[in-house]
Amino acid sequence: MQRQKILILQIISSPIGGGAQVLARELGQRIKSDDFNSEVVYFNKISQPSVKLHDNESSLFTGDRNLLTILKLRKLIKNRLKIYQKIIIHVHLTYPFFYVPIATLFLDVVLLFTEHNTSNKRRGIPFFKHIERIFYNRYKKICCISKGVENALSEWLGKNLDNRLVTINNGAILYTFKERSGFVKPKIISIGSLTKKKNFKTTIKAISLIKDEIESYFIIGEGTERDFLNKLIKENGLEKKINLLGWSDQVEKYLHEADIQLIPSLWEGFGLVAVEGMSTGIFVIASEVDGLKEVLGQNNPSIKLVRDIESPEKWAFEIQQSIIFLQSNIKEVAISARKQSEKYSIEKMIESYNAVYHSFSKK
Repeated sequence: MQRQKILILQIISSPIGGGAQVLARELGQRIKSDDFNSEVVYFNKISQPSVKLHDNESSLFTGDRNLLTILKLRKLIKNRLKIYQKIIIHVHLTYPFFYVPIATLFLDVVLLFTEHNTSNKRRGIPFFKHIERIFYNRYKKICCISKGVENALSEWLGKNLDNRLVTINNGAILYTFKERSGFVKPKIISIGSLTKKKNFKTTIKAISLIKDEIESYFIIGEGTERDFLNKLIKENGLEKKINLLGWSDQVEKYLHEADIQLIPSLWEGFGLVAVEGMSTGIFVIASEVDGLKEVLGQNNPSIKLVRDIESPEKWAFEIQQSIIFLQSNIKEVAISARKQSEKYSIEKMIESYNAVYHSFSKK
């Protein structure tokens, strides 16, 4: 039997989530040509009925912490090798990063990895550097979603792997632009997983300091800190001001209805939600961290960067100052935000990844 063209296989834990999941799914749908077939494989069960898999997407139904995942993944890849001339495996996030090199030992495949963060818990433990170097060495190319991510990874791994690093800025599906008008009290929004990294406890405390000056604060996302954040909301008497909405497929609608977007992340590889927000013309107040500040642009009048990112008082002050600024500049701010977002279209990202795939298809 004659084997078919090259397969680009995206591997990630779940289709549900933020920037990494969006990237993997978009690549899975858009990288199709005379040269490539495309497929996406997930580890986890699909827990939300609203999430529908495409024809070229499937799940191993094992989960991240189940070592059976490695065996099932190896079996799947060996079956694909019977069909395709070559397989390029594009890996995303932590568990796939470790599992895929083990699952593909002694198999003739090309491994690529996208690094999505400037930091993680492992980088606080020096011993992990030696372990991670072994795994990173298995990847022919390591794509970093921003220059800040590339610099942080180079510092962590040492210069010996620099020739494998390349920056490919994340891309976003830009939402429709909304012309903005004034407000009496602003509606504020945040989007992201309810985890410590996203630092929503700080913005909730900040809102408690200025609750009479805002209309509402919606947080779209789900995660392990939901109970803790709900308790914090109740302790501060903010049940009528703050709403944890969970994951939603109506993000564009909520961004159109809001006046200010808060992104209080402790670290961020890129800031996909920032680009999505700016595309609607919303004003963004964000942590001054690598990845975010790179994408937002430090001289952009439609954003405000917060240095003391774990200070509720500082966030409250910047929100107050931004409300005053927006009262007379909201239309100009919206136009500036949209222009900044257009630098990070998903089409540019797809083109860059396509070039990487082609570079390995001929080897």
